[in-house]
Amino acid sequence: MESMSTHHNSQKRVVSFFIWDPELERKIDCEVKMIDGISKLLNVATTLEQTIECHKALILSQQRILAFMTELQRKQQNLLKHDNTNLEPTKATIILSDIRLPLVWTIMKAKLEQKKFAVFCLARIGCRILDTKMKSIDKKSTEIFFTDKLIFNNVPHDFQLYLEVYALNKSLALSSSVKDFANRYSYFSTYGSYKSTRKIKETNSTNHKSSIQQQSKFVLIARTIFTKGSAHKMAKVRYLKMERLQENPLMQLPIHTSFIARFTIQPLCYTSLATLIGVLESDNVQYSCIITAGFLNGKEIMRDNFSDQHRFSIPITSETIISSCDDQLSFIVDNHDFGQAEFFVQDLFTLNNWIRALQQHILDIRTWKLTFEHSSSIRRYSYQPLTSLSKSSIIDRNLIKESILRTKARSLGM
Repeated sequence: MESMSTHHNSQKRVVSFFIWDPELERKIDCEVKMIDGISKLLNVATTLEQTIECHKALILSQQRILAFMTELQRKQQNLLKHDNTNLEPTKATIILSDIRLPLVWTIMKAKLEQKKFAVFCLARIGCRILDTKMKSIDKKSTEIFFTDKLIFNNVPHDFQLYLEVYALNKSLALSSSVKDFANRYSYFSTYGSYKSTRKIKETNSTNHKSSIQQQSKFVLIARTIFTKGSAHKMAKVRYLKMERLQENPLMQLPIHTSFIARFTIQPLCYTSLATLIGVLESDNVQYSCIITAGFLNGKEIMRDNFSDQHRFSIPITSETIISSCDDQLSFIVDNHDFGQAEFFVQDLFTLNNWIRALQQHILDIRTWKLTFEHSSSIRRYSYQPLTSLSKSSIIDRNLIKESILRTKARSLGM
């Protein structure tokens, strides 16, 4: 019995060791101290603007703590999964901008006098949180327009961006009555770890008045989710899920369920300068080659300055097939209707690098395919379909085009 108990305790210690993340713990500690500092500032704030800014900072810290603790839970769940050595899609830059929330004033004029709000938006991907500047509105406002550009870097392909709209009625900002708090949060008791919960309790015990102020008066009004399929190059109409109406009518922000926002995705496989650069040989001609933006581009390595420099550009699509010939140190790029091209390298290590880089590019293009037409930063190339051609036809056709273009250029210069 004792040995079983010892084994159980040791097992618990091992699990606790693996899920411990010093960086996340440091961030949580920092936010706990921020909440304590903001609570003290609320006690001495003398203006409406100071009070509202403190309440915004308070809810941002609360949301960050919740996000960090959710990240710890995610890491704990990942311990149960086996290591995956397969290729994974490259990441992307996510940009949310041009948020417009139309207002619908339907309340009696007498009540409109008390409808003055401070409003901001919060965007979250994983444990990363960005917020817009605060906007003040009253009965004369017809919409809330946020000019902020919220940028998330190195975002995985299976992301979810949560957009939340928060509001605070200015007439309640300076009130110290607990009943005027339209929404109460209990993140720490629900999601908090023992270490973080203990620190918060210690902070509360030292200052009872501070503990009352540790709940922000900003209310979550509405939310929505953006995914990979939400990308569009232009600002378009989207839809909000409204939260349950608050009992206090003063906290009912009159926004419409539809709003406008621009949401773009810039996959790194298309915005980066190159995936792989090296030398390949085809038909006894050496080319300096580069994989970039959905193409394998090549430029002949010149031995003299008296001949034309040959180039080629082979499209890499989601349907491209890469096959290798280890005995000949070569690989074939097969584009079905566009033909094939075979390239030779000097050693097996280089061969594996090219094959892996091409397969990675195919995976990236297949994963981010839906976002390409809506990304303004993507460089697009046009090419003619090639049919019934030999293996080297893609290169040959491009060499012919290059020669024709050079001839035309010379004739124009005469």
